[in-house]
Amino acid sequence: MVARLAVGHPAAVAVRCGDIAVTYGELISWSRQLSHRLAAAGVGAGDRVALLAEPSAAMIASVLGVLGAGAAYVPVDLAQPDARVATILHDAQVAAVVTTAHTRHRAPGSHLPVVTVSSVPGEEPDAAASGSFAAAVGPADPAYLIYTSGSTGEPKGVIVEHRNLAASTRARLMVYSGNPTFLLMSPLAFDSSVAGIWGTLQAGGCLIVASADELRDADRLVSLVSRHRVTRTLCVPTLYGLLLDAAERAGTAPLASLRQVIVAGEALPQPLVDRHFAVHSSAAHSSVTDLVNEYGPTETTVWATFHRFTGVEPVSIGGPVPGARLYVLDDELQPVPPGAEGELFIGGTGVTRGYFGRPEATAAVFLDDPFAAGPGARMYRTGDLVRRNADRRLDFIGRKDDQVKVRGHRVELGAVESALRPLEGVQEAVVLPDAQGTGLIGFVASREGADPVALRRALAEQLPPAMVPGELRVLPELPRNLNGKLDRALLRTLAAEPPAARPPAAPLSDDPLTAQVAAAWSDVLGVATVPLDVNFFDFGGNSLAMFKLQDALERHCGLRPSVVSLFQETTVTAQATLIHTSREHGEDTAPASSAEAARKARTARLRQQRARKGTRP
Repeated sequence: MVARLAVGHPAAVAVRCGDIAVTYGELISWSRQLSHRLAAAGVGAGDRVALLAEPSAAMIASVLGVLGAGAAYVPVDLAQPDARVATILHDAQVAAVVTTAHTRHRAPGSHLPVVTVSSVPGEEPDAAASGSFAAAVGPADPAYLIYTSGSTGEPKGVIVEHRNLAASTRARLMVYSGNPTFLLMSPLAFDSSVAGIWGTLQAGGCLIVASADELRDADRLVSLVSRHRVTRTLCVPTLYGLLLDAAERAGTAPLASLRQVIVAGEALPQPLVDRHFAVHSSAAHSSVTDLVNEYGPTETTVWATFHRFTGVEPVSIGGPVPGARLYVLDDELQPVPPGAEGELFIGGTGVTRGYFGRPEATAAVFLDDPFAAGPGARMYRTGDLVRRNADRRLDFIGRKDDQVKVRGHRVELGAVESALRPLEGVQEAVVLPDAQGTGLIGFVASREGADPVALRRALAEQLPPAMVPGELRVLPELPRNLNGKLDRALLRTLAAEPPAARPPAAPLSDDPLTAQVAAAWSDVLGVATVPLDVNFFDFGGNSLAMFKLQDALERHCGLRPSVVSLFQETTVTAQATLIHTSREHGEDTAPASSAEAARKARTARLRQQRARKGTRP
């Protein structure tokens, strides 16, 4: 479908990333060459190919190239530890690995062939121009495998067929008209990327791929929207809130080109809906910027419901996307009355094949659909509790099991607990959502007094970042009720305890600047005591929390370091040195961007205010 578009508009720009612009004609030629390189490496129809690529134009060409070789792509999140990457590649039984020059070192040292894609079109080695892809595929062939957390700690690969992908994209083109300029912020291993890639390329639009460095800096993401006149984007609500923060620092005008903001992957907070319309109504917009809340498990091909907000109204996940069927059922799989709570089941064209190599897990949640008109239809059991409101839209209530969403990633709490229990010094472990609902908190029973930082480091070597608890509390034993069972209700109360309710601790440093940096960490991580030489990410931080740390440092220290510099200097001591050096040279540590002038002016005002109050500048 994309190749047919390229025939009619070969010179139209399909993908931009950094200084690279790739036309539709170049993209198809590039991906065709890669498909033949993969075929020469032994990849054939029905195979699976691991894709290890940083966000780039080459990443998009690689996706098309793998499909053009007749194979399914298996995206691997580069933030995952090597052990997790090896587990996924082994489980998927991949036939080859595609990398870029920047990710070649992450390829496993094994017998698997590794194909390294060039960074720009026209430079594929040993690949002559070709007028076709290496292989053809049918509707029932797999297009991609995306891995989700498994309840035992082992990831499960969801098999998505070409007909599922085609139906999901067809529905997207019906809901969102026009040929968008789309800012892609979702990692390839997160299935929201599918919405951006195919919903843009099959509409003849332009895909703006945010680089790894840009994804770490909300100011730079807002600059991308402004520079490229982005009309549509999709991200988790938490990240969208950070983009609004950055836009407000720059006066909100950089977001004026947006026509649709899609949020998905985690529950949409009502205050974010209110704020969206408050911010965009104050910007220089010629038309309304819609906010769209999408919902859907990976098992139903990206999305199954959506609700379009054109003004402030109560949050819901809306109604079915074209081609989807929604059922709210009781424990006997019978429909519940309107307004009653029930479990959501999804039928229709998006329901995928199931889990690769796991027939029992597939049979447990992919069921025959007794409500479908024709034979052979199936429905997916989501485990999500919903109810139909007075407008016949669906309100999301919560989960039936111990599965949660963390920064858009689906996490089985039991999987994290299973990874914690074998660690040295751990007798028992319970993992729960944290007070902010954006991460996890773990409770560990350890008679030896295990080191929580060491435990987190050990987990980070096995699990992806979203599955590593931001905080681990080590107790001599876990609380139990009168029946001797774990008192999870009490642990949930402790987990929901706001940081402010915890007793303060004496600062670990007499240096005022270091103490200010530590106070900023304490605000962001919700802990009373912050070690001075511990890595931010080992102590519960994550990439979204780094955005918040940038704001907290500005409040406490009067300077706003760039997110890139904070990723490089990841301890309290190193960040204090960074800020001290910047002050000595009279520099603002933030990188150049469209918001730089506004940030410098704000910093100058903060310095003036502190000077008038007689405090440290």
